Amino acid sequence: MQTKKRHPWINITSFLLFFLAFIFHYTDIIDINIKNASPLIILPLLVAFSIFNKPMTSAAAGLLIGVCMDSAASGAICFNAALLMLSAALISVSAERLFNRNIRSAILLCVLASLVYYLLRWLCFYAFSSGAEDNLTYLLSYAFPSMLYTDIFIIPFYFLYKYFYRLSNA
Repeated sequence: MQTKKRHPWINITSFLLFFLAFIFHYTDIIDINIKNASPLIILPLLVAFSIFNKPMTSAAAGLLIGVCMDSAASGAICFNAALLMLSAALISVSAERLFNRNIRSAILLCVLASLVYYLLRWLCFYAFSSGAEDNLTYLLSYAFPSMLYTDIFIIPFYFLYKYFYRLSNA
């Protein structure tokens, strides 16, 4: 029988990373926007976390992060909670069963998760409330650049959680 090493500092570090990403996103402590592109750093962090964790753990983390995001944003009742919970669970299941846990699959899963997030956000909040020209402007000048800028952050988070995964399974 194989015993896994317990590293409580891994859980503490994960909690602090999510907390700092949340604080950086919802306050103006550090502004990392480039023109109209505003990255959602919480999303690639959740993707990297979900790749190396079980589906229930990932879904719980996604739900908790989504509830925190919904409570900080006005008018987004349960949108982030439901979307991030489902995304985290699906990413965890697909990383476990369909993909290898390598950097290419992490980038692909992050691109898919951010694409779905920004498209559903556009559909729910912008698509039916403004004109066609404003919709296209939002998609091309904010959503698409933000999606690409968000996806860049998967690379350091993937290697961090890969290191944590190796430590806990060694």
